[in-house]
Amino acid sequence: MTLTTTSTDQGPPPADHPAPAPLPPPRTPRRVARWNIAAVLLPAVFVAVLAGKRSWLCDDGLIYTRPVRQILAGNGPVFNPGERAEAATGTLWQWLLVAATRLTGQDPAPLAVRLGLLCAVLGWFLAADAGRRLYRPAAGHAPLLPCGAPILLALPPTWDFATSGLETGLTTLWIAGCWWLLVRLAADPHTRPHPRPHTRRAYGLAVLAGLGPTVRPELAIATLGFLTALALIHRPRPRRAAALTAAATALPLAYEIFRMGYYGVLLPLPAITKEAGASDWPRGWAYARDLADPYHLWLPLLTLAALGTAGVLATRRRTAPATTLPGTRVRRTLYTTPVVCGLAMLLYVVRVGGDFMHARMLLPGLFLLLLPILLVPASRLAIPAVAALAAWALLCASAFRVPYERIGPAGIADERGFYTSVLGVANPVTADAFIDGFPGFPTFVRDPRPGYRHTLVDRSPTHTLNAPLRPDVATPIVAMWPSLGMLGAAVPLTGVALDDLGLAYPLAAHVQLSTRGRPGHEKQIDPAWVLAQYADPAAPPPPGIDPIRIAAARYTLTCGDTNRGRLKELLDSTHAPLTRHRFVANLTGAVRRTSFRFPNDPIAAARQICGVDVLAPGILPTAPTHP
Repeated sequence: MTLTTTSTDQGPPPADHPAPAPLPPPRTPRRVARWNIAAVLLPAVFVAVLAGKRSWLCDDGLIYTRPVRQILAGNGPVFNPGERAEAATGTLWQWLLVAATRLTGQDPAPLAVRLGLLCAVLGWFLAADAGRRLYRPAAGHAPLLPCGAPILLALPPTWDFATSGLETGLTTLWIAGCWWLLVRLAADPHTRPHPRPHTRRAYGLAVLAGLGPTVRPELAIATLGFLTALALIHRPRPRRAAALTAAATALPLAYEIFRMGYYGVLLPLPAITKEAGASDWPRGWAYARDLADPYHLWLPLLTLAALGTAGVLATRRRTAPATTLPGTRVRRTLYTTPVVCGLAMLLYVVRVGGDFMHARMLLPGLFLLLLPILLVPASRLAIPAVAALAAWALLCASAFRVPYERIGPAGIADERGFYTSVLGVANPVTADAFIDGFPGFPTFVRDPRPGYRHTLVDRSPTHTLNAPLRPDVATPIVAMWPSLGMLGAAVPLTGVALDDLGLAYPLAAHVQLSTRGRPGHEKQIDPAWVLAQYADPAAPPPPGIDPIRIAAARYTLTCGDTNRGRLKELLDSTHAPLTRHRFVANLTGAVRRTSFRFPNDPIAAARQICGVDVLAPGILPTAPTHP
């Protein structure tokens, strides 16, 4: 987008009638100022204390730590050696962990927990301080009351995902930082006689907002909203608009070019395997109700709707604005930007079918939605509404919980409750807590014995398929197990940790989605593909695996050398040495490769991709040597 706009407000007065200098805001009484400082600090303190007591690490949080260790070991941003796959959905979070681990020398797993909590606490402080600046009373006497803040702070998922090792804390900080800069940008030209700070904040907001897709891909929705608000408030001329656009897009565009050339696709691998562009409205609505119903979230939202309606009606009877920020257009932009972005984010989550973690994907949208009313000035309308919200918040925080233990009937999990229950640890923050405590975990994959070279295909705690590796495979072990985070922590960096869901396994990520199931767990690659790619073809197949299916998969992986977009080309984009020619080929084919899918059934894939019917009489294809 181009950050340029025109104003429909009344223009500046003529040069012979210069506008008077703006009056400084009235001095706030000391008692009210202290109260307001406490109101700003209280949400951050609440998150720090309660989320700190409930600190934990989830398996998906552990997924981030293996690429971090690979980068620091000099192997590049990969999950497994020799295979370029981007397993981290939050790109910026991954690189922050790299920097923090290098600076501190600490284990990246507990470091991710502490860094996530720090980001969440800073984010809540900035968001509340932006509310203080937004509603700095014109008379300087009205204290601020927590209004929207208790709604989120009373939800147990807010406490849980402030840590967890995931990028949720960074998401909170990014949203709050953009909002804080936007409020400062709107107030700046009216409180300072010179435009220089205004310009600096405009560029700061442009750079920060542009980083949204690197925090999480779906935050591109909020990026568009904040940049639009920047254009409406700052009203840059064409040259500055071009400069702001360049500032906003430079870093994310550079990384996207790197991603396309290095990984060969447009998106992180989890977005491909979860089919982030598909629609599943019924399941998404069920996911939204999984958050709203247990906590009776409709009650505070209806209270806020009533408060907002009454406030709008009351404002029409007054001539003085509710804030010190002048200009109807500016106030309207400030209020509507986070609300529209929040609604769009929530709608996107519902559209794609939600997630398997209770409430996690809905929290950023709710945070955006409530930003303009985290704190509100005390008034005859606000005081009873805040009292009602406080009563609900006490009940929610103390009594309301999801009606299931571990995993619910819709496949949505109380993720923290699941892992603390299964592991028997109140605060699991290390990889060892998972490896040593998770039932049925194959711990012997941690340190393979000399000469211990095999493919381990494990799809349940009780079912294991072993096969020797191909002679040309240099890794000591190839292991596949459903929980990728703890598997990646146990398998040495020289080994290969695969998941049948495709979060870090390009072959599994591009399998066709045939049926809907548990969110994020709908693709499970046939073990024949793993054995075809890694197992020694001269060895007998493991029990229970049809050799015809392995032969069909092996042939399909190598056929069609000149037919771009097929499996052979997909493997080359991730496994071939990264020469300049390979980088350009990956870059130019990223769009086609991102949308490429193939049948999970090896026999159907051989028929579709290679034109070979392996079930025809006398046909059992023999694949050429794997590259």
